[in-house]
Formats: sequence, C-alpha cells, structure tokens
Amino acid sequence: MKFAVTKFAVTATAVMMLSACGGKTMIESDMSRTVAASPASPWLTLENKGDHVINVGGLSDSAKVQVSPDIASAVEAGLRTSLQPKYFTDLIIGCRGLQQVTAVHTPDGEPSVVTMELTVNCRIVARGIVASKVYHVSQTAPVQTDPPRLDTIVPSLISGASSKLADQLWADVVATGVRR
Repeated sequence: MKFAVTKFAVTATAVMMLSACGGKTMIESDMSRTVAASPASPWLTLENKGDHVINVGGLSDSAKVQVSPDIASAVEAGLRTSLQPKYFTDLIIGCRGLQQVTAVHTPDGEPSVVTMELTVNCRIVARGIVASKVYHVSQTAPVQTDPPRLDTIVPSLISGASSKLADQLWADVVATGVRR
C-alpha cells in the first residue's frame, strides 16, 4: 500500500511539473502524404535534407513544429508538383542551403499573422545554359495566437512558399531563353 501511495505521489508530481512547463513543447506536422503524392522528378533536387524542426518566434511561449518527413522534402515535393508539368528535356534544377525563419507578428490593431521566410541557393541548367541565384520567398497566413494551430498552418505555409519559389525558378528558366 505504501508503494502505491508513493508511486501515485511521484506520478502526480511529474504531471504537475509537466503542466507547469506549458505541456507539449513539440507540435507535430505530418506532410508525408504531400511528399508521397508529388511526382518523381530526378531532374529537380533539394539537398540538405534532415532538418525537421521549425522554431516559431513571436509567441508568448516558444513553439516548435516537427515536420515529417523533413522540411526540405516538403519544399521539394511542392516544387516537383508545381514544376513537373513544365519540364522539358535537358532541364536540371538543383537547390541547396535551404533556410527558413518563421514568426508570428501582431501589427497594432490588426489580427496576428504568421510569416515563413525561405532562402535557398538554386542552380538551373537549361539545355546547357546555366543560371545560379539565391532565392527569397515569404508566405504569410492569419493565425489565432491562443492557441495557434501551427500543426495545420505550417504545412500551408510550406506549400505556399514552395509555390512562390517554383514561380521564381520557372521565371528564371524562361529567362535563359531556352524554349520548351
């Protein structure tokens, strides 16, 4: 009996300590279906896979969103989905050095918005013509700050930023002068 009471007290103490820390500190965001549904595009690659965690600043408590499978795979899937229909032979797009910054901002008297900034270095080879550039894209979305639904907002931000990046990449492919 004494063991059961001690075990209950230890468990209750642990629960109170965890609840004092704000509960769950890592929010999970599953993008594996999006990645699996994107077309195979060996001509388009995004290196530096493996970073899974997005730190979201600007909130009263620090928030971390764990993206599954990883951030670069999710961005690459968005690029493949957008650019695959435009592909032509002898086109290669290779990107690396993906960086992201995500934060919630509340302008005076306005609703809160979350902004994701992506930066990536890409090299385009279009039928022998080479173009290399650092791309910057920004995607915003309205967000409730109490509680923020980051598990659904982050995939939306990644998809939107990937689409904008695809538009910029395609504009530079067209700027090479190569015809489809």
